Amino acid sequence: MPATKTLPLLLACLLWLAVAPCQAQERKTDVITLYNGDKVTGEIKSMEGGILELSTDAIGTIGIEWPEIAHLQSDYHYELRLSDGQRLYGSIQRDSRAGQLVLTDIYGRHPIDLLQVVEVRPIEDSFVDRLNIYFSATVAYTKATSVGQVSFNTNINYEDKTSSNTLSARTDLSRTDDNDSKSTTVNLSRNTWSTDRGSVYRALFASYETNDELALTRRVGVGAGVGRYFIDTHRSTLTGTAGLQVIDEDSEGEKTTQDVELILNTHFATWRFSSPELDIDFDFTLYPSVTDEGRVRSSSNVRLRWELLNDLYWDVTAWANTDNQSATGSDTDYAITTGIGWNN
Repeated sequence: MPATKTLPLLLACLLWLAVAPCQAQERKTDVITLYNGDKVTGEIKSMEGGILELSTDAIGTIGIEWPEIAHLQSDYHYELRLSDGQRLYGSIQRDSRAGQLVLTDIYGRHPIDLLQVVEVRPIEDSFVDRLNIYFSATVAYTKATSVGQVSFNTNINYEDKTSSNTLSARTDLSRTDDNDSKSTTVNLSRNTWSTDRGSVYRALFASYETNDELALTRRVGVGAGVGRYFIDTHRSTLTGTAGLQVIDEDSEGEKTTQDVELILNTHFATWRFSSPELDIDFDFTLYPSVTDEGRVRSSSNVRLRWELLNDLYWDVTAWANTDNQSATGSDTDYAITTGIGWNN
């Protein structure tokens, strides 16, 4: 065959080889069977927080409550995280017993109860697919008292095989005819584990904070510690972390100081599947000072959110900060806000 005809043919073959796998991956052939006997065919996108996301041709992406699933089957490969922290990899095969799946990998077939599974992800997930972003905002104004309030909350989480990374931030602004007040908190944390997150994990954290009510101009903290998951199921999580941090802070009318503090933190989150869907998230941290005798600080945050539409939430957030040795003599600042939130 002449070279002029062979080259286009080779290029066409190479193009087909490149496109064919992608087309095959787009086929929605995963089968979900519910306890009521209904079957849905589509593409498993993820399962997290007790909700399986399934992409279908006919009705788009839908959410299925994990406890309602009797069987599921897929020829593609997934990463499964179990309630004891284990991570397993393989294809998901249907088992004869309802409420169970069989994970097939190079070592054989492994039956697993569905309620042991906390998370399901396609192993080809990209960095963006593993990001979870939540943002909420509140704006309020009362004419009678000339009080205006603005509040912003955000939480960004990225988790891979050996770590969970979180950035949370909050800013509250209030304005009256006589006074303006601002409070800002930014927290960074990274939890890493060797084999599974059910064992003890290593924690790194950093924070930045300002608070006009407590006369805090600036506080920066950096620290490390250890923690573990005490509860980690498809319905709820509970963690505890202990460590040390160094803080550098400026307060109004005071010199810049450096202190060492203990950090004792607990975090609890739970989900309700029935309509309206409800998420509850609670975080509390105690900071007893090591170098400043008698000083104890604390921070707490609780968030309730109800899903109004897909990825759109009604958000209620309450927070409180305490410091028994604040520069103003006032040892507590708190706020309750409500508004609209969005989750990616």
